[in-house]
Amino acid sequence: MSYCAERPILNLLSDYCDRIDRYDVDGLVALFTPDGVYDFGFGRLYGGPDELRSLFRRVEVYRATSHHISNVHLEIAGDRATARSALYAYHVRTSDGSAVHVWGQYLDDLRCRDGAWQIARRALRVAHEQGTRPEQGRASLYEYLPRSLPR
Repeated sequence: MSYCAERPILNLLSDYCDRIDRYDVDGLVALFTPDGVYDFGFGRLYGGPDELRSLFRRVEVYRATSHHISNVHLEIAGDRATARSALYAYHVRTSDGSAVHVWGQYLDDLRCRDGAWQIARRALRVAHEQGTRPEQGRASLYEYLPRSLPR
């Protein structure tokens, strides 16, 4: 088993924010393992490069986004790790200039392969959203973060 330092994991999490804000879809996909999964909530799972590209292309409706993470909690065990990061994301729609705000968490399972960390699974859960447009008759666009931890 290989061991990778903490700093490359923090850089991976930061690189995700940078690449989504630059609308670098291929760069985003490269941050995931080949079988990586993004859990967008409500059972919406995007797995593998093609589905991840489809998910990330949704960002094209915004003329600008700004993603911020903080309060990163890491647990590293050899070539595997988990990360929980607080998220704030700001978006501006191209169509009408309206703003979208999202506060929540990224919950990540990470893998180190050939000395580089990648996201094997990412789940997005929100604490609050403002300006979103829910889909499929739901009251919210995103699944909400549980208010208590499982025991």
